[in-house]
Amino acid sequence: MFGNKVSRYDRKTCIFAYRKSHTRTVALKYLLLFFTQLCLWFPARAQPVAAQAETPRYDSLVHRPYAQRINGYHYLYVELLGLKDSVALARRTAQIKAFARQENDRELEMEMDLFRVYHDAFFRKIPTPRAITAIEALIARSEREKIEHIHIRAVRVLAQYYWEQKSYERAFEQYMLLDKKLRATNVYEYPELVRDLLKIGEAYYFFHDYERAKSYFERIIRLPENDFNTMFMNSARNTLGLCYQKEKDYRRSDYYFQEILKTRFELPKKLWRRIAMGNLGTNCYYRGEYDKAIPLLQYDFEGAIREADYGPAAGASILLADIFLGRNQREKSREYFTAARECIEKAGQKDRLQLLYPVMSKWYSAAGDGHLSRLYLDSTIQAINAYQEQFSATKILRAQQKINLQEEELRQAELTLEKQQKANQRVLLFIVASAAVIILTLGYFVQKKKQQAKDLQIQAAALELETATLRLKQFTESISEKNRLIEQLQSQRSENEHDGLIGRLQQSSILTEEDWQTFQRLFDKAYPGFITRAKEAYNDLSLSELRYFVLSRMKLSYREMAAMLGVSPNTVQVLRHRIRKKHHFADNEELEDVITRL
Repeated sequence: MFGNKVSRYDRKTCIFAYRKSHTRTVALKYLLLFFTQLCLWFPARAQPVAAQAETPRYDSLVHRPYAQRINGYHYLYVELLGLKDSVALARRTAQIKAFARQENDRELEMEMDLFRVYHDAFFRKIPTPRAITAIEALIARSEREKIEHIHIRAVRVLAQYYWEQKSYERAFEQYMLLDKKLRATNVYEYPELVRDLLKIGEAYYFFHDYERAKSYFERIIRLPENDFNTMFMNSARNTLGLCYQKEKDYRRSDYYFQEILKTRFELPKKLWRRIAMGNLGTNCYYRGEYDKAIPLLQYDFEGAIREADYGPAAGASILLADIFLGRNQREKSREYFTAARECIEKAGQKDRLQLLYPVMSKWYSAAGDGHLSRLYLDSTIQAINAYQEQFSATKILRAQQKINLQEEELRQAELTLEKQQKANQRVLLFIVASAAVIILTLGYFVQKKKQQAKDLQIQAAALELETATLRLKQFTESISEKNRLIEQLQSQRSENEHDGLIGRLQQSSILTEEDWQTFQRLFDKAYPGFITRAKEAYNDLSLSELRYFVLSRMKLSYREMAAMLGVSPNTVQVLRHRIRKKHHFADNEELEDVITRL
């Protein structure tokens, strides 16, 4: 019941999307949105809770299943959050706990404990160690007392808290525990099931792990839908559509966006229709169906402006500016990219500049202002590189957190071993007859410690491999993004209009000799021994042939290879043919298969 923000993703995943501010005002806004859903779900019982001046009564909450308490919790949380004075809030929660004890309702009493730990962590901003200790204590207590819905929600609160602290690996640990708990319940006993699965799926989506993200969203849409969970259901459909959009499977992406438009529930009809239509418009844009894209994107842009939802407004206006520029309607294009700049500023989503700057560069080139066009092209390259570097840094941070956790586990195991050894030494002094048993025990723990150290070395090597693979992916994703811009520039109607811009962009894609050395070091870590085996198998490989082997092993296209080598795609194909002829490959033998098997 905490932190229920309806996610709205942009067309190009924003790495800052999860940096939500947990001020009292923002969190209260999200809570009130969720409470509105609760009222819609329980219209028949939406009666205010009676409260006396000093002895509030909460009869509607006691001795009921959790699903029947949620409506009453709505009014309870509104009342508590309305108390600006922390002393008054502490007094009121103490009164409710006293009432719960009087009614012998342990669940309501522990509900107030859950509210307090959440409020302390996200609103009062108490020190992190204290907040974590308090949440973990509640998790343990609720598990001992078998109050399942409190236990599940406390685990979720801890996961969200770790996430807000950017302790991503610990957050995923809690999310995996949450997932295990959720598999043992259903939407009737635990109405927040959909929302919790959505949070886990969104976490994987944030790290571009679309396969895992899709598995959670698909689980969600198979569950029964009702007025309570329909907003989260449609968020799952929307983000599932975005996953397929990222994978360029526009047919499936369209399907899930259209499912949102078919909803029979009133609230998503108001709030999700615009978002779904904007995403359908984006798919049309990617397919080159501009006549279909324009009205859908305009609907999204105008609605987003009315709702002051400036991030999606910027996304739609960038695409519209590009479409109208391609149709030589420069004034209309300028209106939209000017609106996009204003919306990006208001939304604080500067990562969208990597999409806006290429359009502005083309616009100024078409207007004959080569200086500004080159400036915006340079800015495009800088924005792309900055985005890739920042996202890679976030992924590396998570990988480092993983190894840190493993090191911490090993240290804990060492401390346990040390304590065990001391205990065994004391026993040895008094019980000589048990010496053999103690020696065996010590041997077991020593061997276990050695094995743990060995495991840590393996995990460290795995982290190094993961980091190298991640940085290699950053290289190739940056080249792919620049190739996409080159293709957009080359597709414009004027043949010579963008030659200078294309040349500058192509030049920035070519790897220098220093870049190649860095690239080869990373490749050796990600594909250990490959280069050595290639040289042994084909001892007269030239440098260009070896580089072809390396890029082919990474499954790069001719166009991507050409961009990195600074040659044309035809030259790459000629190089491939020369390799086949020089090394006498059979006609029925695929060069790429041979390279993959090395």
